[in-house]
Amino acid sequence: MLDHASCIMAARAVLDAQRQAAYICGVAKPETALVTGVSHLALKVSDLDASVTWYKDALSLEEFIREPSGRFVGLRSASGFQIALFTGGQPHDSGALDHVAFAVGDLDTLTSWVDHLTTIGVAHEGIKPNPLGHSVDLFDPDGNNIELVSEA
Repeated sequence: MLDHASCIMAARAVLDAQRQAAYICGVAKPETALVTGVSHLALKVSDLDASVTWYKDALSLEEFIREPSGRFVGLRSASGFQIALFTGGQPHDSGALDHVAFAVGDLDTLTSWVDHLTTIGVAHEGIKPNPLGHSVDLFDPDGNNIELVSEA
């Protein structure tokens, strides 16, 4: 006979196995399946320092972590969105990634971003309408397409 704690652990294991089986069979999804947003974006870059500088200057991100071996740097926005830049990328080789789109509040904010980019010399394609509102495309040092989008 099992003691109380062992019995509870065994019951939990059975319930977890049932939930997992239901999930695998498509009957139910676990409570943890709720996606609440994007945690971070990770990009491989060919020149870590040049890319860190570009993301700091172009998108006003701040460095919050640098792996001691120099393999990656973590950057974040004032709102908490994070980008991890990893070494090992090749210039102009984004793999399966088409682009990354960052949301901004409204068209006035997007216009302010374009003014900022122009002032610091970051090439961009100007504001254009898109199905969601308006956007501007720019490219990081490795050629990754970065889009700023106003859906308002």
